Amino acid sequence: MIVDGRYTFAAPRETVYALLQDPEVLVKALPGAQALERTGDDQFEGVMTVGVGPVTAGEFSLAVELHDKHPPEGFSMRMESKGAMGFVKGAATIVLTEEAGETIMVYNADLKIGGKIASVGQRLLDSVSKAMTKQGLEAVNDELQLRLEAADTPPHPVHPSPSIPKGVGSFPVWIAALSVITVLLVGVCRGIG
Repeated sequence: MIVDGRYTFAAPRETVYALLQDPEVLVKALPGAQALERTGDDQFEGVMTVGVGPVTAGEFSLAVELHDKHPPEGFSMRMESKGAMGFVKGAATIVLTEEAGETIMVYNADLKIGGKIASVGQRLLDSVSKAMTKQGLEAVNDELQLRLEAADTPPHPVHPSPSIPKGVGSFPVWIAALSVITVLLVGVCRGIG
């Protein structure tokens, strides 16, 4: 399953990149995340409780590894989540560009989903992945705005990109899980995992 899109953050690229590397932000952004710890350089492990539609999937272990980091332009990540109801495994690439003081994040994730959670159907999985990705991105943006306000920097309005449908979910949560697969993969993981 491919999950891709773009999102605009009203902050400089360096600020957004740093935020996407912060485990404290990551755990807040992952719906259902109970714990998320750094286990090594660019490696994280955690536990999430998730469900999709009629399927209550329960607890899932989560492992994320960041690689090919090019601060502040972007990075790649690998993610794996396992639970009694199945698994999600995949990779994602995040590219950050700056335009007029805002950061445009373009993400692309390729996910493999197996087990009972895969039986809910591609349409539901697509819908859940879009909603979870939007939720994660909004959570990251909320945290970004809080940090900017705390630094006495006036917050900027957010301009979600048209490629992320409005109304697909209005929950705030994080992104990039460790960078985007944590929203991408994790966003999908939480919703699907």
